[in-house]
Amino acid sequence: MTNLALPIRRVVAPRVGRGALNRPAATAAISLAGWAGFVVARLLTWAHGDISRFIMSGVKKYSHPRQMWPPIGHVPLSGYDGQFYYRLALDPFNWRHTAYGITMDHAYRYTRLGYPLLAWAASLGQARLLPLALVAINLACVAAIGWLGGILARDAGRHALWGLLLVAYFGTVISVGRDTAEPLASALMLGGLLALRRRRPGLAAALLACAVVTDETMLVLPLAILLTRLCASRATRRMSRKDLAWTVPVATWMVLQVTERLVVRGEAGASADVSRNLGLPFQGMERGLRADVRLMSWSHLGARDINLIEFAALAAVVLAGFLVLRATCAPLVERVAFTGFVLVEMVLATWQFWGSTFGDGRAYVDCYLLAIVVLLATPQSGTRPAVTSKRLAMLAAIAVTALIVVARRRILFE
Repeated sequence: MTNLALPIRRVVAPRVGRGALNRPAATAAISLAGWAGFVVARLLTWAHGDISRFIMSGVKKYSHPRQMWPPIGHVPLSGYDGQFYYRLALDPFNWRHTAYGITMDHAYRYTRLGYPLLAWAASLGQARLLPLALVAINLACVAAIGWLGGILARDAGRHALWGLLLVAYFGTVISVGRDTAEPLASALMLGGLLALRRRRPGLAAALLACAVVTDETMLVLPLAILLTRLCASRATRRMSRKDLAWTVPVATWMVLQVTERLVVRGEAGASADVSRNLGLPFQGMERGLRADVRLMSWSHLGARDINLIEFAALAAVVLAGFLVLRATCAPLVERVAFTGFVLVEMVLATWQFWGSTFGDGRAYVDCYLLAIVVLLATPQSGTRPAVTSKRLAMLAAIAVTALIVVARRRILFE
């Protein structure tokens, strides 16, 4: 597999010194502590001690409180995606349109099984434990992302603490604070990338298959692997064990789609997913940014102002990733995947993402993560452009500023 497992540790820089903080375990512990602090603050402030409110079950459209048992907290809105993950976690094998007092909005929800299936298993099928299990899984996944970030940073010859950039994305506030699946999908995706670097295609195939079952957007990475394989020399173009890394996730996704089509009546999940979430290039972005600028406040920090802060932080990291795309020592498949995620999650994303003041950029997390991976793997000197510690620190300051703004808002408000 051409350039899939480039030994970047030898290319980028010598290993940095040892120390208690220069270990992946340290980045995992810091990630867990930081995000656990956010969970406690949100639980005690906005949720008033009721962790089931993290589910964001609404009362206006999809959730029907009188039909739900055990009772959980609700918000006086239509709710958010966490209510659908909770619904599936009650019984991942019940795909009826309405069950347990919750009505599904779109068919593609049924194929996002990874998070609810894991929560169902972690709670031992006990509905009363589900609200806690959903939050605990996301915290564990954030810690796993921190651990993987420490490994990726060390692979690049940098201090492990630079791996904390992977958990500093402001959109993760929504995922952890509203019980959605991005932390699990991202942890599985990054684990798959690391398995590819270690030349373990079987492990990569298993992790990426689980990632695709959690969030279909993760198909970008298996397709990037396929594209890289097709561009390889003729000698390596023959099918081999290395192709497990893309064939198994794609086959898993196809089986899920066929199953959903046979079980669920109405519009196919894949069709609903594409028609609702993807549009013309830059159309959703342009419309969303125009609305943010037009409605921004000059007297206080409003929702539209925060949208613009989020976009500026995301754009800074993504553009930095593109600027070093040729200089980086990241494997080719990671560079292709980075481009693919930007295309799918930003360029083709519809108005429902770019016009929202409720999602805080959670949908663009993979663009951010792959940009950081590419930046970490870029030499610190000797190339143009080089990514020095000073430049990384500037990006970190931008990312953390946006994270603080969003976290404060979600600790106090929905």
